[in-house]
Amino acid sequence: MDTIKAFSQATINEIGYYVYRLIDPRDGNTFYVGKGKGNRVFQHVLGAIDYYDGVAPDQHDYDKDPNKLKTIQAIHEAGLETIHVIQRWGLTEKEAFEVESALIDCYPGLTNLVSGHDSRRGVCNAEELENQFSSGYEEPTDFKYIIIKVKQWRLDQMRKEHGPQKARYEATRYRWKNKIPDTKKYPYVFSVSDGIVREIYQVDEWYNAGENRIAFNGHLAPTEISDRFVGKKIPNIYMKKGMASPFLKSKN
Repeated sequence: MDTIKAFSQATINEIGYYVYRLIDPRDGNTFYVGKGKGNRVFQHVLGAIDYYDGVAPDQHDYDKDPNKLKTIQAIHEAGLETIHVIQRWGLTEKEAFEVESALIDCYPGLTNLVSGHDSRRGVCNAEELENQFSSGYEEPTDFKYIIIKVKQWRLDQMRKEHGPQKARYEATRYRWKNKIPDTKKYPYVFSVSDGIVREIYQVDEWYNAGENRIAFNGHLAPTEISDRFVGKKIPNIYMKKGMASPFLKSKN
């Protein structure tokens, strides 16, 4: 059977929102997960054809091309066709978001640029869930600190710009609308995502980053500090309504 390029209107009317996978026939691996309705599932291949149309293979700037399009083009150059799999159909838009997110969690190494919808409820181990919903750590009495809440979209952005090793540091240190803290009074920054301390940095200096925003240079905190707090939930006082600011000073 020939590979189809579009659904019939009758099919579109029946399936509603759906979640799909794009599979590389060269190795059988899923390289993209998405959601949509109508002929969304086929638009990636059509987009790659338009993107590379009329461009000689030796003129492709693969280092700058989107990974999804590079993969589709490589499949095409191998004389093969991208495999389209509808994972679940007949969904509401909200259900499609949830199924898409679950699938993205199941396929590491995808060419998707961002994580799935509401990734804070994504894959984690049992210990992390317990840490997330337990009472949290006790406030230290030997030092003050600053909490910076880092959103997943910001981590995704920094990962693309700086790589996975520096993503959290860059997402945490730069640029916040606040006054420069006293480094001696607040020597540590707790990098927090989803209410959990993910990393702790010892501040070398704070500086003005322009437009009434600040940033810091620093390094990983000593292990005796990180071992006490990393992986644990911040106290509920920093999670209450009205504490939505991403930049908080400790209450101790």
